[in-house]
Amino acid sequence: MDAKVAGINIVLVAGLAIAFSYGQRAEIMANWSTRRCEPGIVASAFLYKPYNDPKTVSDFASDNFQFCQGKIAQQVIETAAYPVKVIQEQQKNIVGGIMSRVSVLGDLGNKLASFFNDLMESVKRRFMGTYVEIQKSFGHLMNIMGKIMASITAMAMALIGVLVSLTTLIQFALYVLAVIIGILIALMVIFAAFLSPVSWLVFAGIAVVGILAGIIVGVITQSAFCIAGDTLVLLAGGSAKPLKEVMVGDILADGGIVTAKMEFLVPPTKYEPLVSINGVIMSPTHMLEEPGSKIIAAKDHPEAVAAGTLRRLYNLNTTSRRIPVMGDTGRMNLLDYEEIPDDCAILDKWKENVFGILNPGKPVVNENPENVEAGIDGLLEVKMKDGRGLPICAIVCGDEIECPGGYTTVCGKVEIELEEEVLYNGLSAGVWMFDCAGWKSAQSVGWLPERIYGKQKLFHLFTESGSFIVGGWVVRDFSEVGLDRLAETNTLCEVGLKKI
Repeated sequence: MDAKVAGINIVLVAGLAIAFSYGQRAEIMANWSTRRCEPGIVASAFLYKPYNDPKTVSDFASDNFQFCQGKIAQQVIETAAYPVKVIQEQQKNIVGGIMSRVSVLGDLGNKLASFFNDLMESVKRRFMGTYVEIQKSFGHLMNIMGKIMASITAMAMALIGVLVSLTTLIQFALYVLAVIIGILIALMVIFAAFLSPVSWLVFAGIAVVGILAGIIVGVITQSAFCIAGDTLVLLAGGSAKPLKEVMVGDILADGGIVTAKMEFLVPPTKYEPLVSINGVIMSPTHMLEEPGSKIIAAKDHPEAVAAGTLRRLYNLNTTSRRIPVMGDTGRMNLLDYEEIPDDCAILDKWKENVFGILNPGKPVVNENPENVEAGIDGLLEVKMKDGRGLPICAIVCGDEIECPGGYTTVCGKVEIELEEEVLYNGLSAGVWMFDCAGWKSAQSVGWLPERIYGKQKLFHLFTESGSFIVGGWVVRDFSEVGLDRLAETNTLCEVGLKKI
C-alpha cells in the first residue's frame, strides 16, 4: 500500500513539474540563453526543444547538458583564477608606478647631464682660449729660438767660410813658396861663388820653407773621396736607402751594381772641411757629374757650401762608376771611389803613376793588366797591437794592426764582391805586395793560383801608414799609394775624367 502511495506521489510530482514547466515553457524559451543552465531546466531540457530544431529531443537535451557543463567548468576556472588575476593587476600597477618614477629619475639625470655639458662647454671654451694664447706664446718663442739658431748657424757658416778661405789662401801660399824655393835654388846655382859665405843661411831657408810646405800639404790635402753616411742612394725599382746601409750586390737606379763598400773613420789629424751640395755632404775633391756629363770636383761646384767635418764617412765602387743620390733639389750623380771607367786609357796612366810612386826609378811594368780589383780572403789573419790574431773580416775602423816597423791605425774598411776570380795565397791580382825586389802584384810573386767560382766576398783596409801585414805578407792598403800621397793623383784623375 505504501509503495502505491509513493508511486502515485512521484507521478503527481512529475506531472506537476511537467505542468509547471509547460506553464513556464514560453517564458523559458524566450530567455533560453540565460536560463538554459539552471538545474531544473537542465533536467527538463527535452521539454524546451523548438519545433523547428531538426535534432531529436534526446540530442537536444544532451547538447544542452554538455554546453552547461562547459560553462560551469569555465566559471569554476574563472573563479579559481580570479585571485591570480587580481595579483597580476596589482603587480602591473606597481611596475607601472616604478617605471613612472624611473622615468622621472631619467628626466632628472638628463637635466643634470645637460647642465654638466653646458658647464664643461663653458670650461672648454675658456681653456681653448687659454690654450690658443699659450700656443701663440710658444710660437713667438720658437720664432725667437729659430732666429737665434739661424744667427748661430750663420756665424758658424761664416767661420767655416773663413776657414775655407784661409785654406785656399794657404794653398795659394804654397804655390808662392814653391816659386820662392825655385828662385832660391836657381840663385844658389847661378851665384854659387858669391853666395858661398851665406849658403848655409839660404839652405836653412829652403829647408824651413820646405818643411812648412810639407806640413801644410800633409794637413790640407788629405782626402779619402768620401760621402756622408746619411746620403740617400737611389736603388733600382724607385726605392732609396742611406749610403751607410747599402750592401755589396745592391742594384742602383742607373743599373749599376755595387761591387765594393768602404767605411772610413777619419783620424783627427787628417780632418778636412767637407762641402755640401744641395744637402749632400762629401769631400771637396770628390768628383760628381753635372748635367751635360761634365765632371767636376765638389769644391768647384757653384752651389757648394762649407759643411764642417765628419768623423765617419762612406764610399762605394760600382760597375757604372756612378752613385745616384737624392739631394734637396733632385737626383745627383756622384762618381764612385775608383772614378775612372775600366775601359778608359787613363787607367793605364793611373797604374803607371802608382808604379812610379811605389817603385821609383824602376822601369814601369803593368802589374795588373786585367784590372782586377784588390781584395783579400776574409780568413787571412792580421796581428793586433795587443798580440791577438784576427781574421781581416773581423777588423774594424780604429783597430791598431801590425805594419812594417810597428803598428798602424785602421782608418777604413772595404768589402768587395768578386766573381770567378783567381787568388794567390788569398790575395787577388789587384793587391800590391812587397818582396825583396819591390812592390809587385800578388800574381807576380810566383804563388800557385787558386780559382774561386761564384760570387766571393773579399776584404781590404785603409791604414794611416799605407801598408800592413796580413797572413805574414806585407801589402799596400786599398789606396795603393797611401792616404798621404793620394792627393798627388787628383790632377791625373781630373784630366782623365775630362776625356770621358
